[in-house]
Amino acid sequence: MAAGGTNQSKSRAPPTMTAPESISLAINQIDEKKQKLKQAFDDLQPHCSLLSPSFNLSWSDIDSRFSSLQSSLSDRFRLLQSDITEPPPLLWPELRTFCDNMDGKGLGKFMVDNSNKRLSIEPELAQAIRSSSSPAALVLDAIQGSYRCSPPSSARALDARRTFVLLLEALIEIKPSLTNELRERARTLASDWRLNICNKSSEALGFLHLVVVFELVSVFKMEEILDYVFLISKCRQATTLSKMLGLDKTIVAGIVQKLLHTGRLLAAVTFIYEFEMTDRFRPVNVLKTSLYNSREAAKRVCAEGGNSLKAQNEATDKELSALRLVIRVIKERNLEIEFFEEDLEESVQELENLRAQRRQAAKPASPAIPPKRPRVATGNNLTTRTHNQQPPLLPDPRHGLQVNPFGFVNSTVPGVNVPYGNQLAPYGSVPAPAIVARPVYYQQQTGYGLRPQYQPPYYPQ
Repeated sequence: MAAGGTNQSKSRAPPTMTAPESISLAINQIDEKKQKLKQAFDDLQPHCSLLSPSFNLSWSDIDSRFSSLQSSLSDRFRLLQSDITEPPPLLWPELRTFCDNMDGKGLGKFMVDNSNKRLSIEPELAQAIRSSSSPAALVLDAIQGSYRCSPPSSARALDARRTFVLLLEALIEIKPSLTNELRERARTLASDWRLNICNKSSEALGFLHLVVVFELVSVFKMEEILDYVFLISKCRQATTLSKMLGLDKTIVAGIVQKLLHTGRLLAAVTFIYEFEMTDRFRPVNVLKTSLYNSREAAKRVCAEGGNSLKAQNEATDKELSALRLVIRVIKERNLEIEFFEEDLEESVQELENLRAQRRQAAKPASPAIPPKRPRVATGNNLTTRTHNQQPPLLPDPRHGLQVNPFGFVNSTVPGVNVPYGNQLAPYGSVPAPAIVARPVYYQQQTGYGLRPQYQPPYYPQ
């Protein structure tokens, strides 16, 4: 019995094992246990005459049955393992400590102090806040404890606003229960907050999150709310917040029109798609307008900078940025069929090559060692003359300047084109026009037209 007890203790899973580990160990021991059963079956065979005549099982039948069970258990265990997600170890255990202790002020200071690590903190934030006894009260304490930590225009104040947005976004995910007392605290904070918004999108973003979380839309005028939505229109949360604010398509159409009026075309495209208004606005036309305006803006940068190398580089960088943004939108919205995407990609490559050529040409060349002149006798004195002067950077006017048909001097750097104002520049550029005061809106597929006069007004009456 003692030996049997020892063998049994050896097969028992250690107490430190997790449930999945114990199941895995048991499945792995099936073959060993089946072998013991086979030995017991063989020992029973000489006594078959004592068994009931109905007992006619062979070992192959028993083995087949056990093999089937083993396969089924293994498959089920694999499915179980795929469903089990072990919580990863906390990278920021301080979050849980602040939340468990309802230390909102400490949480706010910790978040602001570690604002540069917010991307690492964000995945753990909602779960930590959920562990508190009152998530909404905790976040209000955190914000109010850090709201006036620095002057409004300082870098630390900007970090604090980004932190507040993370805290409020975590509350949106949690969907906390609210009391009248909590709403009143939030209303007081929001009223104070709006005084500092002015024209700062970071302030407007935090304010709108506060309004959404604590259900304060009715406290403020809709015109003011819409002004703040327009202010954050380039932020990734703009359309999501607009939906949570309860804005309908009629109101959003006014926002889109104002975005088109002011040249925020890519933001307008986002609203058009997110609110399913492609039947009213044509995103392809808007994107083509964006490409046209970016090209015209690049020409103006060159013209205002005297077509200098610095101005050309700045213009190229701006146009590259605009091209890449449009290409990204085209891919996200599956609009490739509406554009010759390869042409846009080719334009990006041409501009990048042009910029690289300028950078290479701007590198200072190694100074050449001038050849020595033979000594020339002047009377009884011998003097040595060497020509140390470098050739001029610009062509001698007496030799004739290379002026293109548009009145611009061609580049003096061999092999480098002047992109803005040169007829041979990428995709047929033309000379820089006079400065346009307002953006142009692409009206028809066949050409570029002036901005139409949009109706109705931005704020529906």
